[in-house]
Amino acid sequence: MNRNTGMFLVFLALILLSVLVVNGLYFNSPVVEAPQNQTESVSQQKDNTNDHIATNLSINQEQEYDPDLVEVLIGFESQSKEQSEAVEENNQTVSKLMEILKAADLEKIETQGFRVYPTSKYDKEKEESIRYYVVNNQIKFSSKDLGELPVLLADLLDAGANRIINLNYDLENKEQVLEEVTNLALNSLKEKANFMATNLDKENYRIKEINLGTQNIYRSNSPMKTMLRSETLDQSSEVPLAEQKVNIRVSVSARIELY
Repeated sequence: MNRNTGMFLVFLALILLSVLVVNGLYFNSPVVEAPQNQTESVSQQKDNTNDHIATNLSINQEQEYDPDLVEVLIGFESQSKEQSEAVEENNQTVSKLMEILKAADLEKIETQGFRVYPTSKYDKEKEESIRYYVVNNQIKFSSKDLGELPVLLADLLDAGANRIINLNYDLENKEQVLEEVTNLALNSLKEKANFMATNLDKENYRIKEINLGTQNIYRSNSPMKTMLRSETLDQSSEVPLAEQKVNIRVSVSARIELY
């Protein structure tokens, strides 16, 4: 065998070996099939997602409370032909009223609205206009003893006050009360969501988003007309007052999902 023949045989052997290797790799490679279970799971998940119900809910929760604080504004005036006499009379009235209020151990006592102005009135007997001076003054105070308020007001009228301008009833601890009503609103929201899920043949609900709306305190404000002790309270030791309430209103809205 010459050298050329030997080289040809070696080249032919390499070609056959390459063919065997390629064929072996091709026939022994495993076939990768698409997982049927995974496809079914995705399809089922889509169906479940489409079966969910999304909706919006809103709750307005209201609650009434008995007030435990009242802010009172009383007024009084004096008049005289001489300005100095009108001012002096007003100062004496202020001193009497302040003594009563300090004895009652009240809070935030302050005077306001002091005003002096001239005016005139027509005297029919003398057939002429008479000029005189008027002094107006007000006292504002707060009290937690609402049970004794009717008696206190009568004492103030007896001492020279002639106007109960305003009674503003309120709550001392507003934050705690707002928190209580907000919790009631959230519980009402959950009950409503659960009711909808049950009646729409859903097993449960999920709160996706919640928003706290308004939080309002509706105080009981009682404006009163001018009251004179000599005209209205001769036979009474207290000022009659109507029962008052403070109303708390809280609104809550939410985005829920029933499934």
